[in-house]
Parts: sequence; C-alpha cells; structure tokens
Amino acid sequence: MRTPPLVTTSPFGTDRQDAGVLGEYGTQILFGGNDLLEDSRSGGRIRFGLWLDCCNTYGIEADFFALDDERQSFSAESFNGSPILARPFFNAVTNTEDAELVGFPQILDGRVGVEAESSLSSAGIRWRCNLCCTERECAPPCHLPNCDLCYAPGGDIRLDFLVGYRYMRLDESLLITEDLDAFSVGTQFDIFDNFDTETQFHGVDIGFIYEYHRCRWSLDLLGKIAFGNNNQQVSIDGGTTISAGGISDEFTGGLLAQRTNIGNFERDKFAVIPEFGATLGYRLTDNIKLTMGYSLVYWNNVARPGNIIDRTVNPNLLPPEAVPFSGPLRPAFAFNDTDFWAQGLSWGAELRW
Repeated sequence: MRTPPLVTTSPFGTDRQDAGVLGEYGTQILFGGNDLLEDSRSGGRIRFGLWLDCCNTYGIEADFFALDDERQSFSAESFNGSPILARPFFNAVTNTEDAELVGFPQILDGRVGVEAESSLSSAGIRWRCNLCCTERECAPPCHLPNCDLCYAPGGDIRLDFLVGYRYMRLDESLLITEDLDAFSVGTQFDIFDNFDTETQFHGVDIGFIYEYHRCRWSLDLLGKIAFGNNNQQVSIDGGTTISAGGISDEFTGGLLAQRTNIGNFERDKFAVIPEFGATLGYRLTDNIKLTMGYSLVYWNNVARPGNIIDRTVNPNLLPPEAVPFSGPLRPAFAFNDTDFWAQGLSWGAELRW
C-alpha cells in the first residue's frame, strides 16, 4: 500500500512556519511516502474435489485460501516540543506546502500514531474436464479420443480444462490519530482520520492444469484467469475533540478527512485476476503425496486506502471551521484504482481416494 507522506520532523531551531513542511531545509519524512505492508505473511489453502465418472474425465473442485491479516504501525511522541513533529499537507488556499504541528517547542506537546491493516481471502468452485492424456492414463475402458494428442517419453501426462466461479476479497484500513496539548491555552486536541476500503470480486474463472508424472515424482502447472466485477466500497471518517476547562466539544473532520470527503462511497468496475502456479510432488503411497509449490496472483482495479487520500487541504475547514467559510472544498474524494499482487511458496500434502 503506497501512501503520501503522513508524519514529518524538522531539526531543533526550525522556524514555526517551516516546521515539518515538505521541501523545506531539514524536513525528514518519518512515516509514509513509500510502500507499507511489505512484510511476508503466512496463510493457508484447502482444495478438494470429486470425480464424476470412474475414468476421472469430469469432475468438480473447490478451494479456499486466506492470508493472515498484516498490520504495520508507527508512533512518535514529542515532550516539551522535542522532537518537532508535524503532519504535512498541501495548502489549497496558498497553493504551497504546509504542515499541521504535532509537537513544537513552547507551543505544544503531542503524539501521532498510524495503523495500517490488510486482509485477503478467496474462494472458488470449478468444473474440470480432461482434454487429453497419455495412453497409460487413458487405458481401457477409459480410453479417450484425444489420447494421441499427448506424448511424454518416460512419463505420463494429462491436460485438464477448468471453468467456474471465483470470489476474492481485499479489506484494508489506514487510521491516523493525534493527541495534542497546547501550552499557552491549556487545551487538548484529540484528532483522527480513518480510511477504510473493501474490494470484492465476483467472476468467471477459466484455465488449464497440466500434470506430468514419472515414477513417484510429479509436476503440476496451473494457469487461469478470472474475469468479472469489482465492487469497491470506501468509508472515510474523521473527527476532532477539543477539551478546555473541563468542557469538551466534538467536531466533524480531522486533517485529511473533512466534511468535503467524509462519507461512504461505492462503485462497480470490471477486473481481471490472473493466477499461475507450479507444484512439485512426491508420492509416498498410492494415496498420499507431499507437495511444494509456487503461486502468483495479480488483481487489478482495487481500492486501497493510500490511493484515496487527498493531501490538498483547505485550512479553513480545520475544526472549528472558519465562519464564514471561504476557499476550495478540499480534500475531495475520488476513486483511484491501483493493483494488488501476492506471491509465495507453499508446502502441503495431498490425499486421494
């Protein structure tokens, strides 16, 4: 997940108006501005099926896989304004880079936190049909008319066609929080911006499975592609609580989430999901096989939190909103598609009966 710069710092002695501002001398990005959620994660897949005839010509198979939820968090705190902390944005009024202070000497103390999460799961069911196989695979009484199309010296092969239904779901979120304490006015600010996205795919899955067997060893190659609809759902929320003298007031809007882009949004868009897999197997018995494989899944046109953030902000919207309000209605919401891909190694066991 790629995000814009979310938290910055500046060296001690930086002028207040330049603190944390992108492009100013000494400003460093502490979090954001790059790819998040890049760590490897574990997961599991279960696949099962049933042949519909004694010759293993036609069958039905289904599978489900899911990856562990991946999380990445960041936290920074400023005591007595050290270090200087800020959240950068582009000022829609002045058309220049700007920043909201989180911690600055003699102005305020503060803490800023960012949490990103991602969850992926998929399921499918397919009809499987044998297109051709070697003579030994097609021995009577199951001889197929296409047996002569396959030839594999020293081993047995078969080629199957797949067609079915594929479902996939990607659920992600990005939460930014602030806890500020202003020295001069004795006021506390609790601020949050929350971006949630969910993409669900429903479509037709088409592909082929190639199997090669020699003695106890086997090699399976899978290639398929799903065509269908992506249902993209986006939820944006933000709020600010200002407390002073034992009285608290709540306002809509944080920094990057304002009344101009807060809400729930949904749309449908065409998508494709290619998948490739290679599995090496060793048969321990006639019914049990150990496997090791590689798989790659690519998914286009998904909604992800980092791509729906508009870092152009009208500061007149910051709570409490300026009255009368003036300037452009920014940040604004827009669907910005990106892609998602996962690849990995797998270890497993196969039972046939």
